[in-house]
Amino acid sequence: MKRLLVSSIAAAVLLAQAAGAQPAPDTTATLTVFQWINPQIIESTDRAIARFKERFPNVTVETQFVPQPTWGEYNSAMLNQVASGGTPDIFASAIEGFSEIASKGILRDLTEVIANDPDAQTVLGDIDANLLEGMKTRPSGELNFFPTEWNNIVVFYNKDMFDAAGLPYPAENWDWEDFRTAAAALTTRDANGNVIQYGYFVPGFNFGLQPWLMTNGAGVLDADWRAPTVGTPEFAESLQFLHDLIHVDGSAPAFEAGVGGDKFVAGQVAMFSAGHWPIPEISASGMTNVGVQVMPSSGVSTTVFGIGGLAITEASENPELAWEFIKEMTGPEYQQELADSLRSIPSSRSVATTDEYLAFPDNAQIFYGSAATALPVPAPPNYAQVEEIFMRQVGAYLSDNQDLDTTIAELGRELDRSMARAYD
Repeated sequence: MKRLLVSSIAAAVLLAQAAGAQPAPDTTATLTVFQWINPQIIESTDRAIARFKERFPNVTVETQFVPQPTWGEYNSAMLNQVASGGTPDIFASAIEGFSEIASKGILRDLTEVIANDPDAQTVLGDIDANLLEGMKTRPSGELNFFPTEWNNIVVFYNKDMFDAAGLPYPAENWDWEDFRTAAAALTTRDANGNVIQYGYFVPGFNFGLQPWLMTNGAGVLDADWRAPTVGTPEFAESLQFLHDLIHVDGSAPAFEAGVGGDKFVAGQVAMFSAGHWPIPEISASGMTNVGVQVMPSSGVSTTVFGIGGLAITEASENPELAWEFIKEMTGPEYQQELADSLRSIPSSRSVATTDEYLAFPDNAQIFYGSAATALPVPAPPNYAQVEEIFMRQVGAYLSDNQDLDTTIAELGRELDRSMARAYD
């Protein structure tokens, strides 16, 4: 163990020193990169490899793209590969996997590397400090991942439907009651009383539900992501509010898994909550009169964010080259390609605030505008289990298959057990 610790420290020192001096252009080596399957990422990675080959023609970059049905399954695929002896040089993940993978001791701390690399400092200088702080691995405080892109949750709304209902567009300072009133007014029925248009689609996914907790000062876990906090009155109020949209007001359809973007495009709902990723489909549908607004507040003006990044493994035999490739994968060309895809928010403020990027939908400046006040999605080392417990129990309540008291009691019991194992 002592020898392993000394070796890790020595490698970190060498990597930090190498940040000031690039590897020789004629270096011969192979780098392996583990990423999730995504058409835009695949295309941009290929372009990054081509640029990298111009600098290091004798370096081969081998890519492995893995399905990501959930972040838990994706993380497990990485850990299974490590266990089988196939540890890659570079690992790509989102914040949902940062703590879990880092907790296994297989990732390098990039803090000193970044501090000794002027290029990296320039990149980080264009990224909101709150995003950088939020992506530090907990509880170690290390920066194991260098940022690529991020996403948040805002409210999309159909301006034509607001106009038809005679409603003003949502204001930046709207609250839960403003939202509830608008959702009810936007719900329309036919002559037989059947709903033909709902005001809102309640998010059927963990990331989308988090802002409804955060804007009420509630959360699944405490700020350190160690202890469950589901027993507060604010947590119960948040769930009750969403439940009532569906079962009391009738302004939201029955709870189901999903984002709701398809129903929004089909004209079945007037509002839904998501990040930047549905915009290509909305644009392709021909919808043009669409706006976005910050999440309504119940005392706290915030939203959730998740951020992606690239890490270097301790097993890499070429950490200096891996670092150079990561910089290629996070540099200006890559950031612009992210912006062009419209699937996420580039981590670079200057790229994410251009006129072209903000052209659609209306009020698109709120995407990067939320960076300073957004809260990271709770992602402890046992993230996959926490997500499963939360969605199963909350889903049972929002589907009216379980009462609120039982839901909170069962959530607390299961989360207590899971968190105790995670930090044992």
